[in-house]
Amino acid sequence: MAEKFEVSQPTITTAIKNLEKEFGTALLVRDRIHNTVSPTPSGLQLAEHAKVVLHEIEVAHQEINNLTQNKIVLGLPPIIENYYFPKIGSKLAKEGLLSNVHTVEGGSIALRNAVRDGNVDLTLLGSIEPLAYQNLIAEEFDRQPFCVYVSKSHPLANRKRIYFNELRHDAFVFLDSNFVHNTAFNKLSRRNHFRPNIVFKSNDTHILMKLISENVGVGFFTKIVDHNEEEVTCLELLDHEQPEFITSIVYRINYVLTPSQQQLLTILHSIL
Repeated sequence: MAEKFEVSQPTITTAIKNLEKEFGTALLVRDRIHNTVSPTPSGLQLAEHAKVVLHEIEVAHQEINNLTQNKIVLGLPPIIENYYFPKIGSKLAKEGLLSNVHTVEGGSIALRNAVRDGNVDLTLLGSIEPLAYQNLIAEEFDRQPFCVYVSKSHPLANRKRIYFNELRHDAFVFLDSNFVHNTAFNKLSRRNHFRPNIVFKSNDTHILMKLISENVGVGFFTKIVDHNEEEVTCLELLDHEQPEFITSIVYRINYVLTPSQQQLLTILHSIL
């Protein structure tokens, strides 16, 4: 342990004794026969609290670094970015804020972790259930249905609505696992008792739409996904109690917003 922290062994011993004195209990037990050291129940409990404290210190470093650079880091899942950000960006440009905004792309699951860890100041997230986090504020602003996308040459292309079960023999092209679409897709698959045949995965919806237009597979996306209506047909789902694509603004509860970040949040509220 002393080598790991690049200090002398007496320094480690003194630090442990000081902690044990502070908390009034033994934190480690040494087995002198086997020359091993193991934590006591109190030591394990303190270690759990230490993880939380160290995480908060890391978040503080990241937040203060963003503040000193006068930078606003905004998380945007690709589908949400393509649909909502043009209006947001236009307003930011008029307010003179656009040059201060650094956008980070990723799936909703990855961006949720990024805002929690302080790598992103605010983010827009997609979900299939209203968001409720212990350390994050989530403000819902829109709901859209999920749809199936097929090539114009697909046998179902002349339909407007279908049941998900009608796709059990089709191949799918789909998003990677960091996207909330996976949760909705798996939910419908289990409900209809079949395992979808996914032939290709990508984070790039434009590539996926091109593959769909070539009839490589069918797609499953929220209705707001960008697509060429001349090449791909959007089919609504008739299934009962189907999941919805819920979009929310998310940021940390204990995060002190700068005037610029507060201005961005106000713009998000006004547009979304």
